[in-house]
Amino acid sequence: MAIAVNSDSRAQYARAGFSLLEIMIAVMILGLVAGLVGPKVMQFLEDSKIRAAQTTLKIFRNSIDLYRADINQLPTKLKDLIKKPAGDVAKKWKHAYLDKDEEPDDPWGVKYHYKVTPGASNNKPYELWSWGGIEGKSEPKEKRISVWDEKNK
Repeated sequence: MAIAVNSDSRAQYARAGFSLLEIMIAVMILGLVAGLVGPKVMQFLEDSKIRAAQTTLKIFRNSIDLYRADINQLPTKLKDLIKKPAGDVAKKWKHAYLDKDEEPDDPWGVKYHYKVTPGASNNKPYELWSWGGIEGKSEPKEKRISVWDEKNK
């Protein structure tokens, strides 16, 4: 039994897909668009991490101010804002000053850095910062995101 195929149906099936050249052009266009848009998206994501770190630093600063008002001293570590510290401070400690179970990490997954600076000016009695994804003590202070940055006030 022979099946007759007319020339109209053969032409219909011959044009059903894309040619290799059409696919290559489409891939090149997608590559160009990704090359132009990709860096902007990555910069937007990095900027949003910086803003999130700045917001968290403001929350820490407010919590430290409340702690200091209640206890008349700065916390020795950030964990003191969450869990009642031992010693004489425990008597004055009223409540958790930070609504978390654990110390939060910065947006890059690293703990925030906190250090009381005795003898420093009353305006900056402690240091609180994130390295902003660039972890290391050799990094210059200008690279870090500090609670005392003008953007955070």
